[in-house]
Amino acid sequence: MKILMTQLDNGTFVPSNEESRKALSKNKHGNEFIMEYKAKRNPKFHRKLFALLNLILQNQEYYKSIDNILEVVKFRARYFETIVLHNGNTHYKAKSISFSEMDSVAFEDFYSKTIDVALELTRLSKEDIEEEILRFM
Repeated sequence: MKILMTQLDNGTFVPSNEESRKALSKNKHGNEFIMEYKAKRNPKFHRKLFALLNLILQNQEYYKSIDNILEVVKFRARYFETIVLHNGNTHYKAKSISFSEMDSVAFEDFYSKTIDVALELTRLSKEDIEEEILRFM
């Protein structure tokens, strides 16, 4: 079961929402749990990525959709799996950038690599890109 927790100043964790509180209340006090720590991603940062992808789309002529640009970014950022088929051929599959698949640290790295790809695909400078994204924010 996955629940959302918030860490307090004293280091303890408490449920972040009613659903999480109800899930924990079904257990006896004193029970031990194995928990996996994963920092929640910021939805605004996710929207910032898509603003950047849209900026790339508007400033290049080859790719016709944000989905295509996202796939290109994933491959140029080496964010893919390599699968060797039974016949020896190699297949590449882009990984997901969904909230459940990528934590905030990995997403920040991916965003940084997306800026690098933007510099390769467009005539924009890093300053132009940052300025445009700041307007979005």
